[in-house]
Amino acid sequence: MISEGDRIGIVKGEASFTTYEFSVDPKADISFGEFVVTKNRVGEWVLGTVRNIKNVNWLLSSAKSNFNSLLLDVEDYGESIHENEEVVATVRILGKVNGGELAPNRVPVKNGESVYKASDDILKQLYEPNGASIEVGTLLLRENVPIKLDVNELVSRHFAVLAVTGAGKSNAVAVMIKGLVEDIGGTVVVLDPHGDYVNLKLPETGSSLVNIIEGKIKVDELDSEELADLLEVRSTASIQREFLARAWETIQHENKELGGALLLEELEKTLREWITKRMIKYWDEKKQRYVTEELKSDRIETIRGIIFRIRRFLRNYGAFVTSENLVAAIRPGMVNVIDLGPLDELQMKVIVGKFLQEVFEARVEYEKARKNYMRTRDREYERIMDEIRQKYPALAYPILIIVEEAHIFAPQGEENDAARIMGRIAREGRKFGVGLGVVSQRPSKLNEDILSQMNTKIILRIVNPRDQEYVLRASEQLSKDLMDDIAGLGKGEAVIVGQAIKVPALVKIYNFKELEGKAGRGEYGGEDIGVVDRWVEMKSEGIDYTVDF
Repeated sequence: MISEGDRIGIVKGEASFTTYEFSVDPKADISFGEFVVTKNRVGEWVLGTVRNIKNVNWLLSSAKSNFNSLLLDVEDYGESIHENEEVVATVRILGKVNGGELAPNRVPVKNGESVYKASDDILKQLYEPNGASIEVGTLLLRENVPIKLDVNELVSRHFAVLAVTGAGKSNAVAVMIKGLVEDIGGTVVVLDPHGDYVNLKLPETGSSLVNIIEGKIKVDELDSEELADLLEVRSTASIQREFLARAWETIQHENKELGGALLLEELEKTLREWITKRMIKYWDEKKQRYVTEELKSDRIETIRGIIFRIRRFLRNYGAFVTSENLVAAIRPGMVNVIDLGPLDELQMKVIVGKFLQEVFEARVEYEKARKNYMRTRDREYERIMDEIRQKYPALAYPILIIVEEAHIFAPQGEENDAARIMGRIAREGRKFGVGLGVVSQRPSKLNEDILSQMNTKIILRIVNPRDQEYVLRASEQLSKDLMDDIAGLGKGEAVIVGQAIKVPALVKIYNFKELEGKAGRGEYGGEDIGVVDRWVEMKSEGIDYTVDF
């Protein structure tokens, strides 16, 4: 129960059902962002947060404002000046307290009502999810109040983690992975462009639930346009793309058993034969027959350009070409890190587009078959389910895909396969058990349609005004005053809003590397290079790196 001794202030001035001011008890300790409660006009308890605090001295607030007059006042009033000071706090009302829930408040607060700090117990009830949850941190001003996220809402309704470099994005993601995999037993896939998670170790299980998958390129299933993108044939080079399409369809038709780099070598061989014989013989898929044409001399250099790109690709990326299926490598109940680090952005986009398409289509097929089987008990639907279980064991169950550096794959204003399938998952994934998490240090570079469909946002420090405005525009749950808080956050501090949390909160995210369990402390990559330490190391080696020119 709240007693008069717990009172920290009294409501004064103009008050409404959304905001009010109160005069702070001089003996009370009050901070920006603090949670407070008072009663509205019908006696219901309402919860709010302190949004502004100002200090007023009534003796020094007259029209005499120059330094000399103020100095005389200070000398005349002496110690009595401090007795005339008042701290006034402005509160934004979040709602009325109704058990462990918040309900809309539609009644104004009354002047003269006492204001109290909200107890930890009240806040614990309010922030306790109704279903299964993961714990990610504590309230910023209340270290005894844990913040938990509703897993069903987090995964099925998707989420975004946004911040500047070094603000703690990877740490926040690692903390969530720990909860989702170790505590819940879920299946998580991380698309990792910079190798931040390849050394991931979870506190309880170490690396035993971490599955590292090399981000290799499976060329076998690429169509000619995707292959052209992979080889960096310009989208405007229509003639090169046409020749490449003819040759690629021919190779795929004639080499059903070949895969990986061998297919590209056969492609190069066919193109060289065309040049040597000055004749093109290719398989026409539509006509289902071979077509032969004379190769005009002015097209020889065009084909040589394609050969050059194939050779360059094999030289630079041949080691990352495979005939294996990345989707089949996903292990259920584990965090599956797909290491894309060795590839460039264009190759990453092609791989990710194909990977996400295959995951989503398999989940759609499985869930539709499961639903129909439950309704009809038709053995054909059971066969489809068994086939997917055997080929893709992890995809018989829901899956969460976390896309690091999401602005690379789904940039604003650019259409590509990765962006298209990410958009489809954002719109339809909840129906088929495919969750999406996007992580970005440049929100304004990220596709706005995708960002707006991430219904939980974990926003760490963002200082760029364009990024701030972009996030605010794409977030229905994010108010302007919460957005103002974000620029002032410290490392590891976040604003969390959305469907996975009952009430928007300023949160201190746990330090993953301090989470300790049976396997020791958590570990992951993603740290900045210690520049000074490296230079000191270089100097201590005593090696003369100077070169005479």
